[in-house]
Amino acid sequence: MRVAILTNIIAPYRVCVYRGLKKHFETAVFASGSERNRKNWEKVQEKLGDIRLKRVWGFSLAIPRRGKEGLFDYRYLHINPGYFTELVRFSPDAVISNEMGFRSLMALMYAKMFRKPLWVWWGGTLHTERSIGPVKALWRRVFVRFVPRWISYGKTSTEYLLHLGIPREKILEIQNCVDETLFSKPTPPAFTFSPKPVLLYVGQLIERKGVDLLLESAARVQNKGYAFTLVLVGDGPEKERLERKALTLGLRNLHFLPSRKPEEMPAVYRSADALIFPTLEDVWGLVVNEALWSGIPVISSIYAGCTPEIVPPENRFDPLNPEDFDAALERAIKGELAPPDTSVLLTCEEVGKMIVGDIQRLLSQ
Repeated sequence: MRVAILTNIIAPYRVCVYRGLKKHFETAVFASGSERNRKNWEKVQEKLGDIRLKRVWGFSLAIPRRGKEGLFDYRYLHINPGYFTELVRFSPDAVISNEMGFRSLMALMYAKMFRKPLWVWWGGTLHTERSIGPVKALWRRVFVRFVPRWISYGKTSTEYLLHLGIPREKILEIQNCVDETLFSKPTPPAFTFSPKPVLLYVGQLIERKGVDLLLESAARVQNKGYAFTLVLVGDGPEKERLERKALTLGLRNLHFLPSRKPEEMPAVYRSADALIFPTLEDVWGLVVNEALWSGIPVISSIYAGCTPEIVPPENRFDPLNPEDFDAALERAIKGELAPPDTSVLLTCEEVGKMIVGDIQRLLSQ
């Protein structure tokens, strides 16, 4: 049996799941191209091995979203009719498509025309989708009526799908995962800084990630007399502005480091004493999974989709509440965080088996 996966880019954290599917099905991945904030992912496709990969024809638009301080984020619009033609050529028995845009419309057309089952893989939450606008909201209300099956990133994504009126029995709730074998094995640290503890941020340098608020909180906590090192690993259009802001705040022991390739990240996590994830909006937040598998505790924003599911209450905070943010940083500095607990995480193998099982069940009917 053949399974086609439709996605925008080949994400490193998806490869291990794709491999799991390949053990049971002839699997093909159809991708539309790249996104400007994912330069370190360009060679990930080499890890697909014998999984068929095809770039489809079409175009993509990057739409900037402005925030109070600078660039909040980019929204991407992918218009790729090539998905449909490649599906017809490959003739899969089942189709998995990411998100609810043009890509999944092409998948739905194929599924309806050739009477094949379709799963839409979805990650948005009530928080991330709160401001999508009336046109997109109407489109989704109509689109969901025709999709037979869904795969949700986790509990917060399921909550959003239920909000759209999708019956619970149509939703396969997995958990967004990373390749835990990469992060759980012993690895020497990538760097050493003092004073200890070393607090780590990993991610894009854009307003949506809450880095402005992290710098402000770190400055307030330093002014209370706490000594620590703050390391920011990542790139983005707001980097120079954030560096200037750090100077204005008088932050000490702050280091900006460029983003690293996925295989270099385990050593980065093992260089830190805690991960700080201050996002203002994230469908999940896989850096939290990575840090937990690497053995370091995490304080995570309540606005991350992963937080209610894999972060204990005492390690959560509201980055928009300065007092709450400062208190969380102080707990991290004093070593008062709940320790990393990987028992709440699903492995790539477990997630792959869940998807395989759902496909096999439906195809056998």
